[in-house]
Amino acid sequence: MTGRTQQTRIGNNLSEINVIISGVVQGSCLGPALFLLYINDLIDVFSDGVIVKLYAYDVKLYSSCMIKGNDIDLELQTNLDT
Repeated sequence: MTGRTQQTRIGNNLSEINVIISGVVQGSCLGPALFLLYINDLIDVFSDGVIVKLYAYDVKLYSSCMIKGNDIDLELQTNLDT
């Protein structure tokens, strides 16, 4: 999958040709499998206090623990930054 290029057409105008250096071709059989391999380890990045739910292309983070003050906000933000 090397040597791929892309170009955009708007009406009769064409953009410059750009070389694609990364990614998977849309509509390929390999695309969904590679995405699942990539996203599956995302859960391991977050701390135990944060619950992670994955569905298709969506990720939801939340915490069910009761923490006084802004500690929960800080914990969630720290996990997002990670």
